[in-house]
Amino acid sequence: MKRFGEFLGLCVLSMLVALSGPAGAQGQFSPELQVGTDIVTRYQIDQRAQFLSLLGAPGDTRALAREQLINETLQLAAARDEGIEVTPEAIEAGIAEFAARADLTAEQFLTITQSRGISPATVRDFFTAGVSWRDTVRARFGDSARATISDEQVARSLAQSGTEGGVRVLVSEILLPANTPESARASRARAAEISRLTDEAAFEAAARRVSIGPSAARGGALDWVVLDRLPDRVRGVITRLTPGQITQPVELENAIGVFLLRDIERVAAGAPESLLIDYALFIVGGGRAEANAVTARIDTCDDLYGVAQGLPEDRLIRETATPGALPADIRRAVEGLDENETSTALERSGNATVLMLCQRTANLDGTADLEIAGNRLLNARLGTTAAHYLSQLRAEADVIDLTTN
Repeated sequence: MKRFGEFLGLCVLSMLVALSGPAGAQGQFSPELQVGTDIVTRYQIDQRAQFLSLLGAPGDTRALAREQLINETLQLAAARDEGIEVTPEAIEAGIAEFAARADLTAEQFLTITQSRGISPATVRDFFTAGVSWRDTVRARFGDSARATISDEQVARSLAQSGTEGGVRVLVSEILLPANTPESARASRARAAEISRLTDEAAFEAAARRVSIGPSAARGGALDWVVLDRLPDRVRGVITRLTPGQITQPVELENAIGVFLLRDIERVAAGAPESLLIDYALFIVGGGRAEANAVTARIDTCDDLYGVAQGLPEDRLIRETATPGALPADIRRAVEGLDENETSTALERSGNATVLMLCQRTANLDGTADLEIAGNRLLNARLGTTAAHYLSQLRAEADVIDLTTN
């Protein structure tokens, strides 16, 4: 129990913003807040405050519960406006994933909370607004946020922080039809049998024989995939496996899935070896004014060959190296450059220089994952966007404290 409390105490600060619960009216309990046309009851606030206390939230948990439930009511209203509907399976997957971080099953997690007087419905509500808000933000802003992330920005992110902490998995899948009640019943029974298989060869044979997924011809085998890119309900069960283990049946949209974890790897290559830096350094026969004159004449690194024509070969240096292999001053300078941008801040033997970043490319010998870095940038951008959007909703909302009337 001590470990459970310590774990939840560490997680709560991030969960307080990202996860939340609905504020639907509970007619048999006294209304305490009105948010737009929705009501938040005293029971909801009391239950949430108890739950937050169990999680180790600091400060006045009842005041925090009120604030959360106001925000969550607005988030759920925004989800309704976007046509977002969260399935019970998605909520259960979120609970399972959260509980697994404390080495608990969803059932154990709910048993512990219920023993503290917190209803399972309250726990499920805690996750509902968070899941719907995430889906709302992605639906509303995902495409535009993704469009603003360039390959150069991903490369720069790798240069600054690598992909430490990123996890990717090798998974095999068996998908069974569940588009009618009859097929769903039959597929659940078959999936239960498959989940009892004990080796990869038997799973592969079953995938070839019965899976309706496009991977069936490959025995269900999928390529490496970033763990965060898997659907929530799949990610939740995969995170509890060790390589070679098979999941219990997972309810998907119009399908029942069973998954085999073949391998898992944490990508933590570290920035210095994850990229190759292609740069050019031209040593000017003069000072900063001459260097600025050169930069005005060039658009790409190749243009420097024309500038250096007829000069000693050592006046123009063009090479490709990992950041860790670069001279320290060049490494620091290129960190702030985009492709085809220049710097005249460096000197060589008392002469001004023109440094141009030609290109950043992935080092194929490294283990850094460009997809992880891109996903990290996208999530960060969406997180900022979500915060601004919620602030806008709060500014426009009519919130009435019904206890003061």
